[in-house]
Amino acid sequence: MKKFYLLTLSALTAIAVNAQKNGPSVKKQTVFAVEQQPNQKPTTSEKATIWESDFSDAADWAIAHDAADCSLDFSIGSVSCAGDYPIVDIASTTASNGWAMVDSDNYGGATGGNEVEDSWLTMAVPVDLSAYPNVIIEFETFYRAYSYEKPFIVVGVGDGAGNVTWPTDLNPDYDESTNPNVYAALPANVDNPTANPYKVQIDISAAAGGQSEVYIRFNWTGTWGYAWFIDDFKILEQPENDVVLNTEVFVGVNNEGIEYGRTPITQLDDSYEVAAYGENFGSTTQTNVAVDVDFGSISYNYAVGDVLSTDEIVVSNIETPALAVGLYEGTYTVSSTEEVVGGDNYGNNSLERNFEVTTDVYSQDGIDVQPASILSLGSLGSNSFTSELSNTVLAAMYHMRETENQVNGIQIALANNSAEGAELTISIIDTAVFLADGIGAVTGINGNYAESGIYALTADDIANGYANIFFDAPVTLAPSAYFFAANCYYIEDQAVRVLDDQTVTQPWYASMIHLVTDGSSYSNGNALAIRVLSGSAGIEETENNIFNVYPNPAIDVINVTFTENFNGSVSILNVTGKEVMTSTVNGAQLSVSTDGLSSGVYYVKVNDGMTSQIAKVVVKK
Repeated sequence: MKKFYLLTLSALTAIAVNAQKNGPSVKKQTVFAVEQQPNQKPTTSEKATIWESDFSDAADWAIAHDAADCSLDFSIGSVSCAGDYPIVDIASTTASNGWAMVDSDNYGGATGGNEVEDSWLTMAVPVDLSAYPNVIIEFETFYRAYSYEKPFIVVGVGDGAGNVTWPTDLNPDYDESTNPNVYAALPANVDNPTANPYKVQIDISAAAGGQSEVYIRFNWTGTWGYAWFIDDFKILEQPENDVVLNTEVFVGVNNEGIEYGRTPITQLDDSYEVAAYGENFGSTTQTNVAVDVDFGSISYNYAVGDVLSTDEIVVSNIETPALAVGLYEGTYTVSSTEEVVGGDNYGNNSLERNFEVTTDVYSQDGIDVQPASILSLGSLGSNSFTSELSNTVLAAMYHMRETENQVNGIQIALANNSAEGAELTISIIDTAVFLADGIGAVTGINGNYAESGIYALTADDIANGYANIFFDAPVTLAPSAYFFAANCYYIEDQAVRVLDDQTVTQPWYASMIHLVTDGSSYSNGNALAIRVLSGSAGIEETENNIFNVYPNPAIDVINVTFTENFNGSVSILNVTGKEVMTSTVNGAQLSVSTDGLSSGVYYVKVNDGMTSQIAKVVVKK
């Protein structure tokens, strides 16, 4: 039985949802064609290099494992993951001459995934740091977290006679704070997966500074994880002045931690948390530390004060900005009196983060919103899983806030290897239904709130990079959280591939995967480009051959006449796509009073269950 350590939703600020969202049995996913783009990395600072390894010479390292726990070893060279759930190779600076990697997926899959693996990679020869009281290590990595695992950095200090005392039996529950020589290899806020590559810097001065015989060990421990890639390792002299910004946040306090790239103005949260997380990575105290957040029309300045060399920089504030429709391009910057702007270590002081307020599109992904320099993309679809070449359900969670939320359809952002003619349906699904165990037996997976007919991708969809798919009629939803889903079919090698924005790490439940044959749900951890279309999206005049509207502009009454007897509904929609009036008709004419309508643009929509047509009408009062 696998161990699953999932977020506790009760620890999050949450709005009411359809039903209680329980953590699913989150399983690993096999992703084939990942279109990975470079992610933003901190600029390498001008620190003195004491020792380094680009893993071109395996003799620099000793490989071993705890024989009482496992037989899994690290590999050095251009070795790829070989398990059932591989992640891509590290895209490190010197990837051309190899790297180090531990393939937990391949090992755990072969052994049944029951062992607590404990494997390590240690410098073969110690380094003398007696002249360096302040030292850091730096390496590039690519890592994907699963459920029960933890990568560590361990500092070994020799006694001058070749003897080193190493901690015994490291495991995922080990608390590194109890041992000054053990460090978490990744910050706690780095989730699943990291950027590729992700640069890590760790201050090891307390354990290694001034010591004459120092070894560094990479220690992997876990149960059937994915893989851990390591490259371009360095031991560096720590600079005196180096304040660092690690991550930033602009997220609605009632979004359960989900960060939306685009939000319709009608769906904005009541308030947003503006937060930044950093640290003083220099060896001396930094004075007058401040964090500036600049989104153009809105900006914030946080005075942190003096920060000691061991301190983190954390600023967080709940703001209620007056946001208008538009793109907000944000820069978060940390500064101090001692660190000179543009100096050797200033490249890690700033991070970028954008979001957009729209009239009609709601998206988790930030494709075409986030700066290109930080955008990282992959894709998932109906041919992503070796065991599932029939249909795959991809879904993203959205919080709907209005008293009545009008949804017209879903936009799917497509990877360029999607096939013309590939088929899919869209649906809206209760959160509890989607996250329930045994979901394959629940018919609600097909859309217990709404479901479209089968849609085939067109050549224009592929060229445009997205498909707009609409429900037969606008869907009205109560305020709550819902999964908006794309059920992607794989027929005769025709696949639907949906872009997956990996730029911002999302909560595990933000976007999900359901394999119909498998009958289980999988956490994605990123932001699938499945977007809600509301407002005027999809409300366009059609070629009308069955009805006419007059007068236009209308003052007191809107007359709708049909070319022959018509049995169906006539709806009046406002410019946001919301239905403001509806009537039934069984005949050749209907007159609708404009009482209750203000001056403006409206749409007349007729629907008899088989045919739906729309015409624009202007009301003048």
